[in-house]
Amino acid sequence: MSIKSKIINVGIADIKVGAADVVLRTTLGSCIGIVLYDPEQKIGAISHIMLAKDPTGKDSLKFPHKYGETALPELIRMMKEAGSPVGKFSCRMFGGASMFKGINSNFLQNIGEQNIQIVRKFMEDLKVPIIVEDVAGNEGRTISLYCDDGRVLLKKAGMEKYLYKVR
Repeated sequence: MSIKSKIINVGIADIKVGAADVVLRTTLGSCIGIVLYDPEQKIGAISHIMLAKDPTGKDSLKFPHKYGETALPELIRMMKEAGSPVGKFSCRMFGGASMFKGINSNFLQNIGEQNIQIVRKFMEDLKVPIIVEDVAGNEGRTISLYCDDGRVLLKKAGMEKYLYKVR
């Protein structure tokens, strides 16, 4: 990260796209962070998805970035709009932890796994390779995408590591 780099926080149920001098950052629990990166254009994006599907069928109209079923197509559209069509970028996926172990609720216990599955299926259908996964478990994560070279800084369980794989 250079001194001129701009850090953009990606909130819950949010999608952000950045280029060369931008760092995109989000913190995840059972939510999923989908990182797309095009190394040729130096364009990256993070989508922070809360749930795989809208249980009511009405909330996703108001909050389309909240649900995998509506956020993932929007993420792809935003990458295309930024100049990176499908085939130019790869995917990395983070989060999907089981954060509700002490709560006796089938719904809460399966949020992370459902989020993981919807991303895998969507990317498989589009033939977008998922080249790195750090998912499941019981720990939250913070990820930072450096759009200048595509590396991701993963912070989890008091540890930090850079992931450089972009293809």
